Amino acid sequence: MNLATANSILQSGVDDGVYTHAVYTLAVDGAVVATQPFGHATVDTVFDLASLTKPISTATLLLQSVERGELHLGEKVDTFFAATHGPLDHLADIDLLHLTTHLAGLPSIPDWPKAANSPRIDLIRSVVKTMRGRLPGAGYTYSDTGYILLGEILSLVTRTPLADLFRTRIADPAGLTTLGYLAPADLREHIAPTSTDTAVGTVHDPRARDLGGVAGHAGLFGTVDDVVRYLEIIRKGGAPLLSKASTALMSTSQVDPTVGAHSVGWFCGGNNLLPAGDLFSNRSFGHSGFTGCVALIDPAYSTSVVLLTNRVIAGDDNKRYLSLRRRFMNALAAAITS
Repeated sequence: MNLATANSILQSGVDDGVYTHAVYTLAVDGAVVATQPFGHATVDTVFDLASLTKPISTATLLLQSVERGELHLGEKVDTFFAATHGPLDHLADIDLLHLTTHLAGLPSIPDWPKAANSPRIDLIRSVVKTMRGRLPGAGYTYSDTGYILLGEILSLVTRTPLADLFRTRIADPAGLTTLGYLAPADLREHIAPTSTDTAVGTVHDPRARDLGGVAGHAGLFGTVDDVVRYLEIIRKGGAPLLSKASTALMSTSQVDPTVGAHSVGWFCGGNNLLPAGDLFSNRSFGHSGFTGCVALIDPAYSTSVVLLTNRVIAGDDNKRYLSLRRRFMNALAAAITS
């Protein structure tokens, strides 16, 4: 398998100042065939995974709770918050499936208190009170708002903080030793920086940061090895984390194709946010993160791909990175299928 073109593309990102750290892993037919770091990264570099948190943490925990009988996907969102926040008519028609597939009609970014250091209860109240822009199911809007709500719901239902829930239900059973919220102190020297203004290891997303680094939409840190290990678990059917029935909900769109394409947690073929490039199959599903990371599974080619970078260290201009990412994914797909 010739990966020279893919490697050259990622090296050009270092040379052109798009990022200072990058690493990718490619697994085919259950075996890792390549792991390659670039710039200042090593295979042990820990990255801020940003919105990869949505599928890896929140959607996985949601389906686990469904399997355990703790909730079901048709439950209405208002019922989880009414006791604390009062009547919430704007959430009464939104169910958990709407939230996880981004069909709730909620905005991408929630209302947020302007006061610095607002108490967590005030932050969550602002999210809960954020008004929807359209009726549930009427359209697709990628929404951090919905996933923040999902993270809170999971904590409420299980009576367990989200970080602890991720550790006990996902990281420990799967042997994911670096993957989790609030990167521990002994890993700090291995973390790729995402900003020149905050300490290394501080979550890049501002709302996750305000929430103490733990949220349903962002907050996970981890290495490429642990992310690909998680992907391979899902690709192979879910054990020991999920049943095959649950992974089917992750791997196929649960959305009317006239509205969009999204599974429980993942972008699917037909969604232009799917980071699959031009050559991976239309069966592929995956996710990206604002910090410059990608996780992709393509069942047609028995392939899992993880790309982690710190592209935000160069600022928030995403145009160069997205072009480079697409060319890289095309080069990988070509190498796999040659």
